[in-house]
Amino acid sequence: MEVIVARSAGFCMGVQRAVEKARRLASGQEGPVYTDGALIHNQQMMAQLDSENIRPCPDLAALRDDTLLIRAHGIPPARRKRLQALPCRLRDATCPDVARIQGLIRKHARQGYQVVILGDSGHAEVVGLLGFAEGRGHVIAGPEDVARLPEMEKVCLVSQSTQFPSRFEATAHTMRARYPALIAIDTICDATRHRQGDIVEMADQVDAFVVVGGSHSANTLRLVELARGLKPTVHIQTAGDLQPGEFEDVRIVGLTAGASTPSFIIAEVRAQLEAF
Repeated sequence: MEVIVARSAGFCMGVQRAVEKARRLASGQEGPVYTDGALIHNQQMMAQLDSENIRPCPDLAALRDDTLLIRAHGIPPARRKRLQALPCRLRDATCPDVARIQGLIRKHARQGYQVVILGDSGHAEVVGLLGFAEGRGHVIAGPEDVARLPEMEKVCLVSQSTQFPSRFEATAHTMRARYPALIAIDTICDATRHRQGDIVEMADQVDAFVVVGGSHSANTLRLVELARGLKPTVHIQTAGDLQPGEFEDVRIVGLTAGASTPSFIIAEVRAQLEAF
């Protein structure tokens, strides 16, 4: 079977930057580098990082002159303040794209705007973004949620970095009907646009898609949703999840992966598909 691999498959800039920073820190000290939560949403990569002495902090209260790294998703200001008070060396790997959104939210909140975030409620990035709204933030999943928003005069709409551009546009359109003076700032990152765009471009060339990524990875699940709307799609986490029977009538398969999927897993999946 022929495999076409998406150009954008695998680590995005923010994840690559966070992993490299964690590894640099770990190579320069004897003790472990702790991360404030899982560094990335990929179990296999987390296991590899653990072997390199990089792991989630099990107990913040137990930190004593340790290194603690803020992950790419970012954190709310209140949590940063709490971490800064701990007896540890705090380091920051917040994705620059996420940091930009944080700054925009804080700026508009301090100008008196209510900030609406298009995103997945409870997702680490969204939790962090909401903290920068200083009590003026609202999270919605799409245009269907606009009706439940309160009456507001000054409103600013931003997006979680990994949303669908089409969903942002639809949400902005619906919100403008209710809030004519709306300021809408499309903050979806370039990596997300390229990843989603590659699927659309590949659709005419392939018989099916395979999307590799964690079951809890927001950007991976959006790739799966997009791909399934175009061609038969299989979502897996490792090459071991592949079943030959799912590809009986497939001559060419398009392979892509979420932003937290390491290259060695993508290579293993490609090799397995080519062996079918």
